[in-house]
Amino acid sequence: MDKNLERFVKYCKIDTQSDSTSSLIPSTPKQLNLTKELLKDLNEMGIKGEIDEFGLLYAKLPGEEGLDPIGLNAHVDTAEEITDTNCSPRYIENYDGGTIRLNETYSMGPEQFPCLSKFKGDDLIVTDGNTLLGADDKAGIAIIMAALDYYTSHPEKKHHPVCILFSNDEEIGRGPDHFDAEKFGAAYAYTIDGEVYDTVSYENFNAAHAFVNIKGVTVHPGEAKDQMVNAGSLACEFDGLLPALSRPQYTEWREGFVHLISMEGECDKARMRYIIRDHDREKLAALKDTFIRARDELRSKYPKAEIEVELYDDYRNMKECIDKDPRCIERIEKTFAKLGHKIVYKPMRGGTDGAGFSFKGCPTPNLGTGSYNHHGRFEFLSVGEFNKMVEIVITLLSADLK
Repeated sequence: MDKNLERFVKYCKIDTQSDSTSSLIPSTPKQLNLTKELLKDLNEMGIKGEIDEFGLLYAKLPGEEGLDPIGLNAHVDTAEEITDTNCSPRYIENYDGGTIRLNETYSMGPEQFPCLSKFKGDDLIVTDGNTLLGADDKAGIAIIMAALDYYTSHPEKKHHPVCILFSNDEEIGRGPDHFDAEKFGAAYAYTIDGEVYDTVSYENFNAAHAFVNIKGVTVHPGEAKDQMVNAGSLACEFDGLLPALSRPQYTEWREGFVHLISMEGECDKARMRYIIRDHDREKLAALKDTFIRARDELRSKYPKAEIEVELYDDYRNMKECIDKDPRCIERIEKTFAKLGHKIVYKPMRGGTDGAGFSFKGCPTPNLGTGSYNHHGRFEFLSVGEFNKMVEIVITLLSADLK
């Protein structure tokens, strides 16, 4: 295993899971264990950096004068769905295309995960079935560190000034909260936080969320006629008034959705939480309006009930920013052309720190890592695609790219 992959495995073994229920910054102090390790690794390369009061690590690699400073970002935290404590990555050489036994309970193969079939003959890094791998986004971190290692080890190779940011709490939507574009110093940047190496995303959902609160009228069920208003039943009825086909299980690509995250209640009261998504801001507004119409319809039908809808906007589609300043896209297109790769543009059906960075003044599309099945025990890294991403980032930063 080469040193770039050794770094990746080292980072995966550091527990950095974030916590959406925490009010701390970062949400879990253990994230700083990796951040401090990264600062140490950067210092060993001769790159100076600092960890600010929010746990964000900013660093700079000086480059050729007169060239745009290019930013690179990856996040240190891992997802909440499954632990990364005691992560034990395993290296599989020359994958035979069959079933991979992770442990006595869990296996994975192309029947379950068809994407595995394209990696026959490739080397893989997988989990032991007990944790996630953490390639989201420690693969991105390792790719950035590999590119920096290349340029610090080859001072004769001319490159753009590089602005580095290792952030935290991306998995719980707080990554851009304390981002300082001026301190970062990049003209534009790239999050290295996707899957397939040839996929570039510069569109993400516009996002909102909603809370629906219902107060009913509780009386003895034997005396309930024309008196009881069951809040739990109204909650189900409210959900049925929202557009039936605008649910995640029926949508893809740029199709928006409403998604019921949680529902709790009883006869007396009920509460629901939704997320609302669409790449088009006008269509997002139309989806939000369906909540108001459902509220008004139920208020008219059940005047004894109290029905309230709270709507909040979360983040916006970074395409708005990148359309105004497309240098980041022009550069990645030149990079792929030089290396003979064909770009696949894919809209993100979710959020990204890059959206927050873009609206704070630093246009930031997302690139891949060569890792798959994120947020679960079946996560794996394609060594071949990881190495391609290292080459892509090195070329992206090169002063010779015209």
